[in-house]
Parts: sequence; C-alpha cells; structure tokens
Amino acid sequence: MRSFFALLLLVAFVSAAVETPTYEVIQTGEDYEVRRYDPKKWVATSLDAFGFEEIRGDLFNTLFSYIDGGNEEGIVIPMTAPVTTLVLPGEGPNCKQTFTCAFYIPDDLQANPPIPTNPAVFIEERPEFELYSRRFSGYAYEADYISEGYALYQSLERDNVTDAQYAPWYIVGYNSPFDFVDRRNEVWFSRVTATKKN
Repeated sequence: MRSFFALLLLVAFVSAAVETPTYEVIQTGEDYEVRRYDPKKWVATSLDAFGFEEIRGDLFNTLFSYIDGGNEEGIVIPMTAPVTTLVLPGEGPNCKQTFTCAFYIPDDLQANPPIPTNPAVFIEERPEFELYSRRFSGYAYEADYISEGYALYQSLERDNVTDAQYAPWYIVGYNSPFDFVDRRNEVWFSRVTATKKN
C-alpha cells in the first residue's frame, strides 16, 4: 500500500512545481557552475552498499515514509527537489560505500522540522557551502553519474582548479520517474578553498 501512495506522490510531482533551495551562481565555467548555497536543513538517511542502484529505492522509501507522516507530528510534508545523495567511497576497491540520501525540508518547516520517528532518519543541518555542479539530462543511473562526475573532474583539471573535493561527492536528481522530458540531473563536488594552480 505504501508503494502505491509513493507512486501517487511521484505522479503529483510531475504536474506540480516543487520547492527547491535557492542558490547563487558565483562563477560559470565552460560546462559547469560554481554555486553558493545558504545554510539549510535536510532530512536524510544512510545505507552502506557496493553500488547505488541496490539501495536507491530503499533510501527513497525511507525518506518518503518521513514526509508521508512518519514524524512525531504526523504531518504530511510536500515533496521537494532535488534529492541529493552523498557518496562516501569505501577504503578499498572491494569495500562498501556509504550513501546518504536527503530531501530538502520546505522553508516553512526549516525553523522547526518535525522529528523523525524512524531512528534511521535524521535532520541534517548543512552550513553555507560552495560547490561545483555539472548538469545533464535523461534517466540517470549510477554509471551515468560516475561518467558525468569524471567529466566534471576533467573540466576542473582543464581549468586548473585545485579547490574541489572529489570525495565524498554528490549525485543529484530533480525529477519524478514520470517526467519524460526536460529531466535534470547533476553531479556536485564541494569547493573547499579559494586557491588555483599557478
């Protein structure tokens, strides 16, 4: 039954504008942006796995349960975008990675987000941060994010950028599966300093 309601939410997500965090574009490259995001709260959950696709649905469904009333106030929270997943690589090639998936908390709940009832769900307070973002379209799978992440890495190397943090990194999606056109996906690398190569 919960999967059915999740499906209904995703269908509604297609036709309704969803709230997103605002950001400032502080620089543009040939094929990427440098952005600054204000401090905001997100709701998140984490799982360890060898690959993203094996736990992608579990991460989403856990967070959907929170916005579908799985919080101490029992309120239904509107879907927001984007859905971000922080990827923390394992210590070796045969080690699991940690995937932390997050939904943006709507502005009217930022001051006092409902407390999750599931101990696997937590409120994440992201400070102001800057990042490098590369945007691409289509239905995105793990291999696509890896490929686009490598393309962003190459662009930053081309431009002599030395303040990008390549791990952990973010894979980002904005659309419901029922959005067939104008799909928006991104990869993010955090910006950690303000230095450039000489």
